[in-house]
Amino acid sequence: MNRTTVSVACVLLLGALGACKKDFGAGCEKPVDLSSPWTELGLPLEDGVSRVCSATSEELKVRSYTWSDKAAATTAFEQALTASGHTKDRCSEQACYYDKDGFEVSVQPMDFEIKKKKLVTVALRRRADRVQNKKGGDKEDS
Repeated sequence: MNRTTVSVACVLLLGALGACKKDFGAGCEKPVDLSSPWTELGLPLEDGVSRVCSATSEELKVRSYTWSDKAAATTAFEQALTASGHTKDRCSEQACYYDKDGFEVSVQPMDFEIKKKKLVTVALRRRADRVQNKKGGDKEDS
């Protein structure tokens, strides 16, 4: 083999090896562990194609190549949340909201692109549901 053939072979091999590693973009360079309460939801996160970018008890941010767009991610997260006992409350153009045990979880999927490859970022937020808690308080006052 001549040097040109060897050089081309090396470039192709390195390119193939690099293609195996997914790039999740700025803000999601290193995965973090999924933490409570998110661990209890059975979220649709596939090894190798999904990454937890940040996780606290109030907020979770994930990126994934699993879904083709934010509509597909919305459906997947709705299935996971309803399976874990959450009730869908409402949706806006940006997010859907789910209730359970006096807490509200918002799910906000966003289409994202890295090096011309599509992926979806999903931000989840959990907070005390003021409406549910107020309704509960009204019942006690009756």
